[in-house]
Amino acid sequence: MYSSPPALEKLVQELSKLPSIGRKTARRLAFHLISGDREKMEDLANSILNAKNRLVHCTRCYGISESEICQICESTHRDSELLCVVERASDILPFENSGAYKGFYFVLGGVLSPLDGIKPETLHIPELVERIEKENVKELILALGSSPEAESTALYIDRRLANLPCKRTKLARGIPVGSELEFIDDVTMLRAFEERVRV
Repeated sequence: MYSSPPALEKLVQELSKLPSIGRKTARRLAFHLISGDREKMEDLANSILNAKNRLVHCTRCYGISESEICQICESTHRDSELLCVVERASDILPFENSGAYKGFYFVLGGVLSPLDGIKPETLHIPELVERIEKENVKELILALGSSPEAESTALYIDRRLANLPCKRTKLARGIPVGSELEFIDDVTMLRAFEERVRV
């Protein structure tokens, strides 16, 4: 019976630790990498190490940056009265790509999940409250997703900020553009119905 060389198995094992990469995909990626020329594989390895060595978390919003303060936080062309709270740094990209949002961001670093040991102090919630108390934030947009954990995190933040004058909003939920109603799940349909708007 054939068994893969240990070096190949180790590569497959490491690739399968990446998010959304199962063992089959990891094996396919591993074979693709080792079949290419050495220079391309070295470029990939160097890019990973370079990113790991150079990228840090912004000390103001906890997004990803190559300097202590990220480009977004340094910008003087953004609306300082708007602050959008997201779960992960990667969640900033869809907002930036849409061009619809011109305020600042704050990355929580996850959502509350007591069963997994993720408590308010594990996340950047204390820092968020401190920032809102010190800055002139008029509206806090909670863009945390729709999982039960995200919903409970939004509710927790809302309660923590109950005595502060800033308005708290969350993203609307509903039917994606271009979808057929017959394929929409029950929860999405309920949210779309509850958050309907005037035509």
